Amino acid sequence: MVLCTPVIRWLHHQFPKAELHFVTKAGMASVLQHHAHLSQLHILQDHQEKTLLDELKALKFDAVVDLHSNWRTLRWKFQLAPPGSGIPFLRYSKNNAQKWWMVQTKKKPTRYLHTVQKYALMLQDWGIADDGLGLDWSFDPMLTARGNGESFLKQELGWNPSQGVTALALGSQHATKCLPKEKLIDLCRLLHGPLLLLGGPQDKTVAEEIIARLDRKEIAHGCGRWNLQESAKALSECACLITPDTGLMHIGAALGIKLFVIWGNTLPEFGMVPWLPRLGKHPLPEHFEVDVSCRPCSKLGYERCPRGHFDCMTQQDIPRIAQAVSNYLQYSLPGLQHFQP
Repeated sequence: MVLCTPVIRWLHHQFPKAELHFVTKAGMASVLQHHAHLSQLHILQDHQEKTLLDELKALKFDAVVDLHSNWRTLRWKFQLAPPGSGIPFLRYSKNNAQKWWMVQTKKKPTRYLHTVQKYALMLQDWGIADDGLGLDWSFDPMLTARGNGESFLKQELGWNPSQGVTALALGSQHATKCLPKEKLIDLCRLLHGPLLLLGGPQDKTVAEEIIARLDRKEIAHGCGRWNLQESAKALSECACLITPDTGLMHIGAALGIKLFVIWGNTLPEFGMVPWLPRLGKHPLPEHFEVDVSCRPCSKLGYERCPRGHFDCMTQQDIPRIAQAVSNYLQYSLPGLQHFQP
């Protein structure tokens, strides 16, 4: 969802008087509900597709842009922009054939397009090009106004962001994108300074077990405690984020956070790496991959490794990741304790 935000910005700048409507599922609404350029956000509820389509048809849109490109949105084309209606319908190409080739051959292409670049190609006939400004994130104004100027981390945890807080994203939609629990614990033991574990309610049990097994004071989690807006607010005050290929990675990119990305069964060449502005001082991400012969095994992921060994994550060099984080913190916040393997 965060990868869609440049499209909203491009359309607004190209057609400043146009009304922009966006359709998404309820679980993703908080990503865009405070976006300044959207006239209306429409929520797709479970088992309410026909009701929503009737509402959208009644609005009689002048053009439709498909940023999801699946079978559902293809069906919607014939409802919102039927053949012969003259209503433009733009649909971006996921280039799933190239991803299928990578999964089947286990080879990486010499060239590939990022998802944001594919969006720009889709819109080029409308005179739209990537403006190089990266991704956007819009905070809830009520959340921003909270605390009378006191930082979110100070309000919630009593932490001072200037201490150099490291955030660690625990989960993802698919388990084969995530570090196993024991590897997460190994990593946490090697990280110094305040450590914030982030994730959804489904990650709460793992977060609590990690904290229980570590003998350290400055560690906390927001899993199941904070919603997505609150987690993003906490992340915006952190020095860096260690993350798998997940939504928090893209939020971190939008916020300009230093990223350490740990890749499991997916590849950066799938076109979903952190998308940064061309200009500015955003720190470049650092990527960690294990070269195993069975990777990538899927363009999305699985609940468990299909071969049973999960080498793409169990063989990650945890001390190397911790060292990279320590090096960055020492560079950006001089005076912090050095990493000791």
